[in-house]
Amino acid sequence: MRKYIAYIACFCSFSLFGQQEILNTQFGYNKLVFNSAYAGVEKYTTITMAVRDQWNGIPGAPTNQLISASIPFKSKRIGLGVVASRYTIGIQERITLRGMYAYRFDLGPGKLSLGLEASGRRYVTDFTDDRLLAIDGIDPDPNLTLARFNNFTFNTGVGAYFKTKSFYASVSSPRLINVSFDEDKNSQLSKEKRHLYAMVGNLFELKNDWNLSTQILYKVAQNSPYDLDLQAGLIYKNDYHIGINYRVGGNRESAGESIALLFGIEPFEQLFFGFSYDFTLSALRSYDTGSLELLIQYSIGKKAKSSDIINPRFF
Repeated sequence: MRKYIAYIACFCSFSLFGQQEILNTQFGYNKLVFNSAYAGVEKYTTITMAVRDQWNGIPGAPTNQLISASIPFKSKRIGLGVVASRYTIGIQERITLRGMYAYRFDLGPGKLSLGLEASGRRYVTDFTDDRLLAIDGIDPDPNLTLARFNNFTFNTGVGAYFKTKSFYASVSSPRLINVSFDEDKNSQLSKEKRHLYAMVGNLFELKNDWNLSTQILYKVAQNSPYDLDLQAGLIYKNDYHIGINYRVGGNRESAGESIALLFGIEPFEQLFFGFSYDFTLSALRSYDTGSLELLIQYSIGKKAKSSDIINPRFF
């Protein structure tokens, strides 16, 4: 019986059965990726670009690139959002385009935003990829069709986002429909599964221009184990950020999935640079050299720092 290289088989299975949304350690700076209700929350248009290389050193490891835009309207209650992303893992590629609409209204001490989104995805599985190898060769295997397969899916999602001066809470489900992305539309394996994201965060004012940020991100997909990020960071004069992120998970023998260091700098009002590096804690640490994530955020029309919130980039 032929055996395929474990990397490719393992990665493809993760793609099919695990978390189908992209991983993002710097989630606090780009909540639009997780929640359509965040569209237009800021008072200015914000464009964010991010790239991530997961598990560096392992062939076929996940990579993703994205660009998003959050656009408020003059009515101050309506916001639009757009997210375009590319995700690769093994011989698979996924390109996604999402459009979002959000409406905000006052609720007690803060504002509540409700969001809707529609998304389209193109899945590519390339069995002609040179990286796909078999011990006895691929050609003789009757179970493989050496071709490049393209499939398209459409989905919809909802979200809610509440914020006050220094606190936020978020819940969203970006994929509500279990649609198939396989050639066999009745397949129970290759389906987009429902996802649930819950986020909560708070900023604490310290002394001497220092602030403390604490955030939690809970992720779960249908028929998959949950994922939990615990994050804390220090902010100096709203311009310099340093933090740590702990991700629960990994294998039973590990202390978790990963621990990451985060750094950020705002050289001037409109521009922000973010960087994070994840150190793997699971059994994969013997094979990879960690995960790298870069983020650039530009705010169009942003004015001097407002006094009504501690740090607008978090809210």
